[in-house]
Amino acid sequence: MRSENFKFGTVRDEHDTEVKRFSFPNLWNIEKTSGPERLVIAPEAGHVDLLIELSRTLPEPFGILYVLVVPRGGNEEGRYQSDAPANRSVTESFLNEFRDFFENDARHHVWIFSLPSRAMLVYDNHNVIYAYGELEKFKQLLDAKGFRQGEINLPEPHVHLYNPSFDGEETRILSTAGWKKFPLLESDY
Repeated sequence: MRSENFKFGTVRDEHDTEVKRFSFPNLWNIEKTSGPERLVIAPEAGHVDLLIELSRTLPEPFGILYVLVVPRGGNEEGRYQSDAPANRSVTESFLNEFRDFFENDARHHVWIFSLPSRAMLVYDNHNVIYAYGELEKFKQLLDAKGFRQGEINLPEPHVHLYNPSFDGEETRILSTAGWKKFPLLESDY
């Protein structure tokens, strides 16, 4: 049994009941997509801090997309897009306010995108950040922070944890600012 909240863990096999926290060893890599290349970034810890640092390399204003994949507590799954552009201060305040929720519960993904540069950062429920757009700036920052380039593989089997102690945070996040709700996409799962 685990004594603290976390969002992403491993088990020995599908019948194992002991979930152990899984952390990556500060890696990044380049990944080809059906469109442009992106960086896959796998921090050991401090995911929101890194997301903020990466966003500081981008021009404001920002769009925010909160993707609720596994709702708990009566809310609806969906893509919740901020209804107005946010400046850097508002974006960072939002990330800091919900830091524990983002870093310790797997029911969601968070997207931050720079409207002027069209660069995008996606923090997903595997504790991985996908970075699009300003790849060279992102790589410089990661190298300066001691990240190394290497292959990033998700452990198998793995589990996503949806911690009841964060159910109130889900409701609180959806009651902040204005959101435009859209249906989930197949790629959100």
